[in-house]
Amino acid sequence: MRYPSQLGSALLLVLMGFLIVVQVRAGRALTAGASLPSQRVEDLTVLLRRQQEADRMLRDEVASLAAKLAAYRAAEARGRSVALEMQQELAGLRVQLGLTRVRGPGLVVVVAAAPGRLAVPQAQDLSSVLNELWAAGAEAAAVNGVRVLATTGFVPAAEGVRAGGRTLRGPYTIAAIGDAAAMEGALLVRGGPVDGLRGVGLAVTLAARPDLVLPAYATPAGFRFARPATPP
Repeated sequence: MRYPSQLGSALLLVLMGFLIVVQVRAGRALTAGASLPSQRVEDLTVLLRRQQEADRMLRDEVASLAAKLAAYRAAEARGRSVALEMQQELAGLRVQLGLTRVRGPGLVVVVAAAPGRLAVPQAQDLSSVLNELWAAGAEAAAVNGVRVLATTGFVPAAEGVRAGGRTLRGPYTIAAIGDAAAMEGALLVRGGPVDGLRGVGLAVTLAARPDLVLPAYATPAGFRFARPATPP
């Protein structure tokens, strides 16, 4: 009479075993289903971090290139500024050295032999007039259309006066750019150059001019003995 109870127990055990198997399989399925998305998320996280790092590196490179470009532009601007300053300085030096054609108001002095007189202008006569003009503030001067400098020497020549590598013949027209009134006053002072020239029988005339144009100094400066001094 124990068979029905044993059968029921067996069926119960089978049912319990079936349920256990189903539960285990369901757990495995849930575990497998949960592990896959987790691994995918980790992979995506790694890819995102790599992308962010690459983006950061590119941004750093762009910033570095922008800084270099700004430095190049600044250097170019400084170079242009320095070049412009050098050009302006060179232009000023060319004017001071007489290497540039100049114009401005000034005084014209003509020194010539007086009619009927034997005296003719000499090299020292021109030198005395020009030295007085330089002392009175002349900024540029020319004799008979030939530009002369404060360092230009006048020496006698067979048919006139030699200056700046050129032979000049009278009458001599001296044009000087500067304050005409100051230069004229210096020449006409009692006992000055004009009185001395007229005293030896030369004819001297002076005239202020509102606009004089003087050529550039044409003779190249040559140095035989002078050379740049080296620092000690």
